[in-house]
Amino acid sequence: MSIRSFAVRAIGAGTVAAAALISLAGPAAAAPAPAPIVHLGFNGPAMPVLGQNAFCNGVVDTFVETDPARSGLATVVFTSRGMHGVGPEWATNPVCRIKADIVWNLGVLANQVKTVELNFGERPGESVRAEINPGPGVAAISIQALYVNPYYNELRPQVSMGVMGYAIIP
Repeated sequence: MSIRSFAVRAIGAGTVAAAALISLAGPAAAAPAPAPIVHLGFNGPAMPVLGQNAFCNGVVDTFVETDPARSGLATVVFTSRGMHGVGPEWATNPVCRIKADIVWNLGVLANQVKTVELNFGERPGESVRAEINPGPGVAAISIQALYVNPYYNELRPQVSMGVMGYAIIP
């Protein structure tokens, strides 16, 4: 056996061993991670909102999370920075009620809409999670708390700036 054939076999065996090691370690390392996302609005992932109770207001951070083990699914995480209100209504019930709509890809045309009810208090750091099914690939995601729902059959006393972007879903 020549040195050349020995080197080729050694490199081939090393490559097979490395591929086997990587394939065994790959699924074990799969955990929920932030989705690569490009935000289209100037406010980025922050959603300033005026809620439904006693002129409550604040900022809600949005975050899209994916899990490589669950193909085509994503989780939207809403995290409050703390809500504030005015008057005796707020003193009696310091909870800001918000109905946020998550719209992805074709939106209302393909029934790709999810409404999430958020009830945040004055304490920052409270969070709510909602799972969506945009499918694998690039997904257009829009998150808003509008005064009317996406199907135009419910009026809500609230308003917000929207969070829009494109996310890569495994």
